[in-house]
Amino acid sequence: MTTHFYVGPIVAAAGTALVLGAIAVVPRRPWRWLLWLCLTAVVGMILWLTLALSFGDAGGTGLNLTPFQEIRRVLDSPGERQYLNVVGNVAMFVPVGALLAWLLPRWRVVSATVVSVGLSVGIELAQLSLGRVGDIDDVILNTAGALIGAVLAVTWRALVRPRDEQGTEMGLGAAAG
Repeated sequence: MTTHFYVGPIVAAAGTALVLGAIAVVPRRPWRWLLWLCLTAVVGMILWLTLALSFGDAGGTGLNLTPFQEIRRVLDSPGERQYLNVVGNVAMFVPVGALLAWLLPRWRVVSATVVSVGLSVGIELAQLSLGRVGDIDDVILNTAGALIGAVLAVTWRALVRPRDEQGTEMGLGAAAG
């Protein structure tokens, strides 16, 4: 099994999230359940990739609280596996950030990023409790991915959402976001 095996699910999740973005801008609420279902599936895939599989740890255990230490190591000694670890940590949280930004009613980018930080920290603590490496760099990269996803989602929503002549969103009640 090559490291390319992991790229497929990450790309599929990102593509699915972006396609669901079309649903996210529909003024009616009936399709929101599909966004929640997709978020559940994406988080499940992330948990499987990060907890059931053990790539990126290089067989180590412990806790790295030095920011950018692993990222610098990858930049200093590039290789496919290290590169995939960095890119994968960013890419797998892009759909999480996008989906959360479409689902959360207020402060979409901030809320999506904060929730994603919590998910990432939880994953790192779980990895640590399993005798693997807990790494602050993974949290930084995951957060960057969620932030990118949230910004893309909010931008997509702003570009596509129908607006009336006063610039307010059409077809949405006061409680909608």
